[in-house]
Amino acid sequence: MAKKVAVIIVAHGEAETDGFLDNFSMTRHTLAHASEVMKLPRPLQLLISIMSGLKNRARFAKLRYVSPHNQVTRKQVARIADKLARYRDASGSLSFDVFPAFSVTVPFMEDVIDDTRHYDAQIMLYMSPVDNRLACGSICWFLNDRCEEYDLSGVKIVSRLWRDKGLLAVYLDHIFQHAEQTWKRERDEPVLVLCFHGTLIADAQGNPPLFHTGQQETTVFGETLRALIMKDTRNPFRDVYSAYLNHDVGGTWTSPSLEETLEMLKKEPPKPVALFNAGYFAEGNETILNAMNMLKGSGLSATTYIPCINDAEIFTEFLADRIVSAAEQVIGLKFS
Repeated sequence: MAKKVAVIIVAHGEAETDGFLDNFSMTRHTLAHASEVMKLPRPLQLLISIMSGLKNRARFAKLRYVSPHNQVTRKQVARIADKLARYRDASGSLSFDVFPAFSVTVPFMEDVIDDTRHYDAQIMLYMSPVDNRLACGSICWFLNDRCEEYDLSGVKIVSRLWRDKGLLAVYLDHIFQHAEQTWKRERDEPVLVLCFHGTLIADAQGNPPLFHTGQQETTVFGETLRALIMKDTRNPFRDVYSAYLNHDVGGTWTSPSLEETLEMLKKEPPKPVALFNAGYFAEGNETILNAMNMLKGSGLSATTYIPCINDAEIFTEFLADRIVSAAEQVIGLKFS
């Protein structure tokens, strides 16, 4: 009998309109997930969701902005599906069906996982390079809650992408491809800022978080990328810095923030500055409205924004290979 593998590509998700209800719902689901690991009373969640919905409605309408995040994710899914269509087991009796899913917008991750339980295997991949409780960990916790209902022998989660040599190679190729179009090393001597999603270091009372934030993995990821970039013969950059996109609530966050890093570079002799959001696989509110706008408004004399990896061909190839490897482990077949 033919075997079918469900591949579920999970991203955070963002509102796809500037409407109040969509943005309210996005924030409400985000806070509901956060409340699983920190104290967020429901009345406070509701108040924040209402304020966020109103704020985003006014801001996005004024900017005529709609987040591309979910659309980019669907393009990633379509490209992955095209790649996986090439793979067949020896009998030719296996197929992959690829589904997009989101943590805080429809279709919700939990619903897609439930709806694909009848498949012979489920391969799940959270679209973030670094694992933490609120990203890849959210899949694990959901499955743990369902462990008595689910046969988990057919489930595999693709994780630890931050330390995968394949992803590091993809990042280097992506960065240098864009750098080659902009600079010649001997003339420009630019610097590169690698931007990551910030993590909570301590709460308002100074206590460390009681959940896995991914802070150590993010630090190692940034240090590894910097070392590989600096020793690569294609490298045009004089130096590489790590910076973080932090939130302004909850306590103490990772340092240096992107604002602090850009301010530091303003005080140094003028030089071209490139920014790459290494902690994000797809453009969205944080990369566009925060990181990109901070770079534009930094006052630095020459800046370049290197786009997220998005649906780049080399990235899609990498993800498809990881998914196939996971399917081989679960199904017990070798694909060609």
